[in-house]
Amino acid sequence: MIFSIASVALLAGCSDSGADTDGDGIITAEEVATEINNVALEPGEWENRVEIVDVSLEGLPEGAPAGMMDRMKGTVTTTKSCITPEQAENPGANFFAAQEETNCEVKKFNMSGGSVSSEMVCTNMGGAPGNMTLAMDGQYGSGDYDMTMTMNGGANGMQMNMTAKSSGKRIGECPAG
Repeated sequence: MIFSIASVALLAGCSDSGADTDGDGIITAEEVATEINNVALEPGEWENRVEIVDVSLEGLPEGAPAGMMDRMKGTVTTTKSCITPEQAENPGANFFAAQEETNCEVKKFNMSGGSVSSEMVCTNMGGAPGNMTLAMDGQYGSGDYDMTMTMNGGANGMQMNMTAKSSGKRIGECPAG
């Protein structure tokens, strides 16, 4: 879920002032969606790639599989998706639909001149106590994006740190059907 949110976020184009358009210090889902709708996104088939660059988890309970985190490093997931002309015209419409029922708060969201930087803090993810800070920095265009994401946080005596690279590009027209 986090990777898909970050990937969609990269396809947006925002002003230099960031998403906090009313200046109240709080970035709402509506403010981010409004900024995302400024995008010049190309409709068509997109290929999205996420690679886990580094991951560590401290405080694992006894009996946890040895080397579990090491096996995640270098894992690459590639997916394809179709962005319709309607979705390309209104990319912010469903951007935060999945987030409306979570405990996440956007702390920073700036996109300008092909660069993006954002930070979000989530509490009690999956019902477990604790906080997770999610940040992304990268580059975007109407037909591609490339970013680095970091996730840091903990719950129940465990601390997780993860770095991932995400990229995507338009690869052609959507398949028929």
